[in-house]
Amino acid sequence: MSEVKIVATLTPFPEHIAAIRKAAQTMVPLTHQEAGCLQYDLHESRAIADVRELANEGAMSFVFIERWKSEEDLVKHVAMPYHDDFLEILDGKLESLNVQRLTAL
Repeated sequence: MSEVKIVATLTPFPEHIAAIRKAAQTMVPLTHQEAGCLQYDLHESRAIADVRELANEGAMSFVFIERWKSEEDLVKHVAMPYHDDFLEILDGKLESLNVQRLTAL
């Protein structure tokens, strides 16, 4: 079995930032209890259009950095009832949702 790495970025509409923050924070301790979870970290991010002007912040996003023991463990995570609840909360509140699977080079 091979480790699976995921980065998920959730960009809420401005009026839903607080609700998405709360829902995302609720996911962390629940997910940490899953046997196949190696890492499940939540970060708050601000887009920066130009790295030379770090003070010019753009849209707020929430970023999950995840590591799973196996594909099977990730599938189990996505099937958890609290994951379904989370997706229900997100419905209609996000400008974008981007999930990426990472492969080490």
